Amino acid sequence: MKEQNTLKDSYTTKELMSLLNISDVTLYKLVKAGQLNPILMGSKYVFFKEDVERFIREKQTNRTPRKTYVKKAAT
Repeated sequence: MKEQNTLKDSYTTKELMSLLNISDVTLYKLVKAGQLNPILMGSKYVFFKEDVERFIREKQTNRTPRKTYVKKAAT
């Protein structure tokens, strides 16, 4: 059975890196910048669904639209 990338209540660092398709270095930078806020549970960090959803929404609303290029016809 193939696992789907769906949102759940909380994520480990590995799960979140896979979900967002980012490296551990990028995740560390996002945490350091305050864009993602994990909590320490035992010896592992956990990211909650609400924080991940907020982060994704903010990234979508702050996204710069892509430029569209029109290929000129040869004359």
